[in-house]
Amino acid sequence: MNKILCLSACLFASAANAGFITTFSDRATFDAAAGSTTLENFTSTSHFPIPGGSLSSTSSFGSLSAGDIQSGATYTTPVGSGNYFNIDAGGGFTGGFLDGFNPADRDLTITYSPLISAFGFDTNSLMNDFDITVNFLSGASYNANFTGISSMKFFGFQSDAADIQSVLISGNNSSFGFAIDNHSFGGDVSAVPEPSSLALLALGLVGLTFNRKRK
Repeated sequence: MNKILCLSACLFASAANAGFITTFSDRATFDAAAGSTTLENFTSTSHFPIPGGSLSSTSSFGSLSAGDIQSGATYTTPVGSGNYFNIDAGGGFTGGFLDGFNPADRDLTITYSPLISAFGFDTNSLMNDFDITVNFLSGASYNANFTGISSMKFFGFQSDAADIQSVLISGNNSSFGFAIDNHSFGGDVSAVPEPSSLALLALGLVGLTFNRKRK
């Protein structure tokens, strides 16, 4: 009985804790670990400025049509003036890439629906120093800083559960608040129970324990 109660408590703890993050610097290794992901390449050309500080699969402006951006991720930044939020081109990237000027107040938030277990992106010297915050369904956020990016480089992040709600990217460059391309997100966690499933299993075990105790 004590073992069952202990297992129930452990399952409740697992459901409440944030995922453990593994980082990757190689896209092929990330792809192998993450499994099925969606790739957002921000189209093959530029579209700017993005109106309203928000970009998603429903966005339609200029030559960008609804459906050109992959569903499952929404990109937002505080509304500013001029070309503060753009799908740009050039800058060492291939095709379009997502960027924002005026780095003093220019952060990028990526919100995922449904929740994901892994994401990654390419960046280069345009964002050679940045902070990243990964927010989970519950528990403490993951925070890290990356510096000295002199050429195109991949940054990948994987949780041990499908519990990533959003990501905040804050560039510390003098020109760009953020500059990313080839954003992969999703992940195959079919073998990992969702937090709600873990909680239901724990409740079932507790009920089984008390039922046995009554008998």
